[in-house]
Amino acid sequence: MNFSTLFLSSLALCFGFVTASPALLRPRSDLRGFDVSEPPSKYFWTCALNAGYGKTVIRMYQQACGSGGKVDKNFVATYNAAVAAGFTNIDAYVFPCTGTQPTGVACKPVQTQINEILDVLLANNIIVQNVWFDVEPTSGECNAWNLGRAANFALAEEWVAAMKATGLQWGVYANGNQWADMFPSRSSDIASDLPLWAVQEDYVTEASTVTTFMGGWTEAYAKQYKLDTKTPECGGSLDLDSFIG
Repeated sequence: MNFSTLFLSSLALCFGFVTASPALLRPRSDLRGFDVSEPPSKYFWTCALNAGYGKTVIRMYQQACGSGGKVDKNFVATYNAAVAAGFTNIDAYVFPCTGTQPTGVACKPVQTQINEILDVLLANNIIVQNVWFDVEPTSGECNAWNLGRAANFALAEEWVAAMKATGLQWGVYANGNQWADMFPSRSSDIASDLPLWAVQEDYVTEASTVTTFMGGWTEAYAKQYKLDTKTPECGGSLDLDSFIG
């Protein structure tokens, strides 16, 4: 057994990570949730749990175009704050470095970014239910998926293969209306065997109402239905989501 295999086996044994079908990744009941990229206040976490939010997704990795990708410096503290407040259903999302950058700094190799993700989980004894691969184009300060449709597709396939090799439970976060701008067509399939967290900002809470499919998906595990907002009960700076069982 090589070091990489031993490392991944240890991670799986310690935290209970296993590969699973999309159906096995679903929570047992409908859940109100939210995702955060900046750390909320200590008050927010307790308030949100008491208000009935059952799931949170925390940014674990960011494109950080000045360094080619890095672990979010706030991830561990934000995770610990959520756990301290009583949250037990916690996911993380990964917004990787995937483009050519105006800084001139090259993105780290896919496996290097993956290793940094694994390292922060293992070093801090962090347990997350699912890890979400954030696939969305950006431009300006940092670029994402700007390599051309064919090259983007090849890079996405490389990412998905590396993700699956970790033994973690992964899904894909994406907006169906952006898919054809990144990949050869709207039907280009990078990972339809993984759960989909769909972006469809229509302010309707039910994930079963997603209609903007792409990439071979025909149903969504989760729906981001309101972006750049706050909870009516507790404030915060976040996106609102629904997760289905």
